[in-house]
Amino acid sequence: MLTPILRTIVPALWGSFIGWALALLPILEPLRGQLLAYGDLAVPVISAVIIGAWYALWKWLEPKLPGWLTRILLGSAKTPTYLTADTIPGEVLEDWHEVTRPRHTAEE
Repeated sequence: MLTPILRTIVPALWGSFIGWALALLPILEPLRGQLLAYGDLAVPVISAVIIGAWYALWKWLEPKLPGWLTRILLGSAKTPTYLTADTIPGEVLEDWHEVTRPRHTAEE
């Protein structure tokens, strides 16, 4: 349960940090006024693009990275696993079906 959370939060923090650092570059100062002229939505959209690019880059490079570096960049060297119909134990799956499918009654 912790792995997917870490692998969401850590890249978001890195991407946010990069966006903040880029905003401090004096060469980008003239662009700041132009970006703010687009309204309140420009900064969150640019932040989302930076975070997405950061995650995509390191996810693509992940197979080539040592585990310690993957932990720093993506939050965990473990790939998240999620339960599917094939990985849920039989008794749990039967209960799940009972919850999601209404039982047929004799009246039907």
